[in-house]
Amino acid sequence: MTNSLKIAMASLAPAGRSVQSEMLGRGARSDAGRASSFLALRARMLASPCLAGALQFMQVTTRPWEPHELAAWLLEHVVAPGWMRAPRALREPGVETLELSGIDGRHREVAALTARARERVALALLDFVAPNPDGDFLRAALYSARVRWSVVDGRSTWLPAPREMDRLSDVVLSLFAAEILSDAELYRSHMTVCAGCGRVAFTQETRPLSAGCPRCDGEVRWRAR
Repeated sequence: MTNSLKIAMASLAPAGRSVQSEMLGRGARSDAGRASSFLALRARMLASPCLAGALQFMQVTTRPWEPHELAAWLLEHVVAPGWMRAPRALREPGVETLELSGIDGRHREVAALTARARERVALALLDFVAPNPDGDFLRAALYSARVRWSVVDGRSTWLPAPREMDRLSDVVLSLFAAEILSDAELYRSHMTVCAGCGRVAFTQETRPLSAGCPRCDGEVRWRAR
């Protein structure tokens, strides 16, 4: 038997008791660490207005959005927190630009606009959780100054800073970017994104218990660990 084959066969043999104990110890420490970081993430989710706004956009736009819902979302999650002033128009490539003051009754156009924005946001988040991410949306948020470094309640953090002329998707991505940049490792460890419908969720486990999305049965992707 060659040395290489001996090594391969040895790797298939049951580990010794001391090795098994060490592996179990590492696994327990890893599980405890993930549980602790997941609790930290839950606390951030409850306290973060930008994450709340970003997640609501991704959750609600799985169905066609009504004009009043889009206007209310902008007011509550973008304008009221002070991230930017109300935009005069809402835009996305490939769909009609809509004047915010005239969106009442533009049901089909609002549905098309929000669907296109959701698609672009989902693609950016899928890249973030990919094994070898490009990180384009985080770099774009930084280089275009759609996020800003600030001190809030004595703590340094990133805040959204979208502009009135930005695409709707860039406004949503600025909310995600500010939150992720504030603790990127936390989101790399726990964020999952559905490749089918763009559903964003968080899991404590090293990987989701099921690879199927509960909403559309699409493939759920996450950063491999």
